[in-house]
Amino acid sequence: MIINASFHLYEATKHRAYFKEVTILIPDTWEDKDEYQSPRNATFDGADVIIASGNPQYSQGPNLPSAPYTNHYEGCGKRAVYIHFTSQFLLSDEVERHYGEKGRILVHEWGHYRWGLFDEYPDPSGMNQFYYSISNEQWEPTRCTRGIDGENVIFDSTTKQFRNCTGNPLDGYEDGCINLPSLAQPDSVTASLMSHYANIKEIVDFCDDDNHNDEAPNKHNRLCDGRSAWNVMRDHEDFRDNNNPPREIDDVTPRFILARTKKMRYVLVLDSSASMGTNDRIEKLSTASRNFILKIAREGSYVGIVDFDYIATIVSGLTIIDSEDTRAELARRIPTTASWGTCIGYGLQRAIEILSADGQSPAGGKVILVTDGQDACHNTTRIAGMQLINAGVVIHTVTISQAADEELLNLAILSGGKAYHQSDEVDSTGLRDAFIEVGVADMKERDRRIEIFKESSYFSPGESRDHFLFIDETVGNKTAFEFSYIQESASPAISVTVVSPFALYDDRSASYSVNTEFKFVSVNIETAQAGLWKFTVQNMLTTTLLVISNVYTHPSQHGVDPIIATSELSGVKTDLGNGEYLIAYAEVRQGFFPLIRADVRAIIVAPTGSFHAIHLSDSGSDPDETKDDGIYSGVYTAYTGVGYYAIGLQVSSNENTRVLDGGNTSLPYSCTLPSVDPVELLKGNIPTIGGVPILIPGMPLPELLGSPAPYFTRVVSGGSSQVTETPANWKPGDDIFAPSRIFDLLVASTSYDNGTVTLAFTAPGDDLNSGHASYYVIRMSSSPADLQNNYNSTPHIDKTDIRYGDPSSPGNAGVRERFVLSVNVPSGQHVASYAFAIHAVDDVGNEGKMSNLVQATLRRYIPSPPPVTEGVKSEAQKTPTPATARSSASPRTDALSTDEGPAPTMKERISESAINGSRALSTTLPVIVVFLTIFVVIFLFIRRALRRGKSELANDEDIVGKFDGIHDNTAFDASVP
Repeated sequence: MIINASFHLYEATKHRAYFKEVTILIPDTWEDKDEYQSPRNATFDGADVIIASGNPQYSQGPNLPSAPYTNHYEGCGKRAVYIHFTSQFLLSDEVERHYGEKGRILVHEWGHYRWGLFDEYPDPSGMNQFYYSISNEQWEPTRCTRGIDGENVIFDSTTKQFRNCTGNPLDGYEDGCINLPSLAQPDSVTASLMSHYANIKEIVDFCDDDNHNDEAPNKHNRLCDGRSAWNVMRDHEDFRDNNNPPREIDDVTPRFILARTKKMRYVLVLDSSASMGTNDRIEKLSTASRNFILKIAREGSYVGIVDFDYIATIVSGLTIIDSEDTRAELARRIPTTASWGTCIGYGLQRAIEILSADGQSPAGGKVILVTDGQDACHNTTRIAGMQLINAGVVIHTVTISQAADEELLNLAILSGGKAYHQSDEVDSTGLRDAFIEVGVADMKERDRRIEIFKESSYFSPGESRDHFLFIDETVGNKTAFEFSYIQESASPAISVTVVSPFALYDDRSASYSVNTEFKFVSVNIETAQAGLWKFTVQNMLTTTLLVISNVYTHPSQHGVDPIIATSELSGVKTDLGNGEYLIAYAEVRQGFFPLIRADVRAIIVAPTGSFHAIHLSDSGSDPDETKDDGIYSGVYTAYTGVGYYAIGLQVSSNENTRVLDGGNTSLPYSCTLPSVDPVELLKGNIPTIGGVPILIPGMPLPELLGSPAPYFTRVVSGGSSQVTETPANWKPGDDIFAPSRIFDLLVASTSYDNGTVTLAFTAPGDDLNSGHASYYVIRMSSSPADLQNNYNSTPHIDKTDIRYGDPSSPGNAGVRERFVLSVNVPSGQHVASYAFAIHAVDDVGNEGKMSNLVQATLRRYIPSPPPVTEGVKSEAQKTPTPATARSSASPRTDALSTDEGPAPTMKERISESAINGSRALSTTLPVIVVFLTIFVVIFLFIRRALRRGKSELANDEDIVGKFDGIHDNTAFDASVP
């Protein structure tokens, strides 16, 4: 697959890129072999492509292998998290027959992963299958490029088979119609690899500006402002400023490295300079480091220790963790006193010595560097850091003060490590977070400890405090309640009581442990019952005491995947000076099943020590790119100035939280689609894999329900991000952020007779997605291209043309907004089409970016399905759609099309016969009868109302407005869950 993909990537990038070297990380459960090398800094968690168990959300049918997909947190042009394949997909020849060459599939997914491209085919949910092209004045399938040939078909729920759609390019097609590309394409069609299917051999390129279809209402155009794939790629560092120019290479076969995870080797590089003697820093450092050695470092791993100030000392070479005595001896070597200056480089040099001892390679080692001061030897640090990086060592950094050297961030970024921050505030847990995350990284999820509670706080003398937490049924194995303190005391400084749903644990219990040497108390429970737990901590001293509390557990042992929460940041550096802002991401899942509608909060500690909480959303509005995929996003705007910002996340469930476990779910996500021959479909041959029919676009999807999630809580660190510069003349509290860009604008409904269009979207805030905007500006044009290119000069919609909704009164960020607009339907035209876009403005005049562009098409006539006659096929079923219909479209706009209005009269039908073809009277007569009946009912109703003097019926505009409001409410509720 990879060799094949390298060739296709080389061709698709116009001889600019290919896979030069590929490291395959062998699971540590496989038998070790001499040819397996060290993985250096390659890890499963940081891999570009993972091969793991499947996700039913990306399967095309029950019990079928999950299709490949890319897990994407950020927006257009941003690198994704990973590409996910399953072994079942890779090993099945039957799968390749329907999906195409696996190498071509990998190139498609690589476009998602590396360059932040999105799909250019219609969403799997069946929306956006067609649009009315104003430039061509006809209906077109959603595709890129426009020249892709295909067949318009529809799944008949009565016969359970596909048939040709009724309609034509000028009228459009009946509801539910889709366009499936033909397996053979014209030689002139070579793009786009982000559109349609991998086994169409003619498609070998990414689309460029000269062939991109910027009108198509697909996800790529929505998130990338209508830009072509190459337009986005040329802004990426791979190709920016003519990076990697075209070159002829005879052999693009990658070099493969087989690597297997070795025993973990950690080197703690710990700052004991004089500044560490303030604000209990050295005490916090020694407590967290000892906790790592005593409780976190896994059995069989190796730990070394470097103590540095202005000089550096190896206090322990690599020592295998093989007993409690070994752990205790290492813990005693952690520095506890502080003096002298700071030279980080000397500490890193000693780390290289430890990892290289006895001729071993340092590759794959992990350094945890903790410091609080400005570096006195920058050049030494830079050289030593690059030596470690070039040797394949990962460097994780923990800064303890705002004065800590910013070079630390570069070391973390370049080595593939992570940056953390411990502030001097009592609530900060950055040190503990860093050691926990590094210790559990790359472990199988079923072996990882899962944090469900953490807190750092002062207890006044004698104070007792209760806490409650919930342990869910997916965890409970090897549960620990651990409490550390930093004050020396001959007797235990704290007393702890833990109450389970069925038992009480205190200092008389066998599971209760006290260690006054290392200053901690713990309650260890082999199997914790699911339910509500309570623990009580009391300060036994006569002085104020800092207590760090942690409750963690492990997955349960009865075959249930644990609920996992992971986090990412948009960057370890935030360029506030140029308007950049920090985005926090959290993924919540059970195995690979997404959890939706959970409560996710990020707690940010600013350089001033102030705390701010932000809500993370999975709503599909900026910055969250896909609704209900279990990935939550939120932005931070309450900056206090330059410095380090530490982030922690809290996740919990509620009565609406669901696990999308494949039981009753749909396919609302972007993934590789199977390719089918529309000619074979029309013959009744729906393809199968292993005898199971493939779920093809256009077939009905199960409702998105999922299973109720158990009540749970999780806490996880988000790391830290540094602001190095602020805007000129900026001061805290200045409003420098405009409202977020609206990128989920859609057309909820249209009405030809009433001349109305209903728009729906998620409200942005005042500052990005916080608070509420001051007002909206809605712009409309008859030309999508003009609106896209000349948005600011396009006139906005006047308030008099807004039938429902108030643009001067936006709702709070996150609520659904709806506007019903009046548009002109020219007399005598059966189709009217307009493009819309919107932006929000805040109270100081900051204007948000133009939204995604949507197109609303109002039609007088919507083709109807052919009549069903027992034993006799309709003409549409007998005769294939004309070739010209292959580039046509159906009535769908951006979400749900519920066009209203009577069908054209018989005279109009006859006059349009050249366009529509003949239609049987049996189809028209029932329509006429229905409309005559409706006319009589309305006539009698109005006459009766007039006799009663009902004032609301005296004005025709009131009648239209009330009817339109009822209609649009129904359409809106149906299309936006």
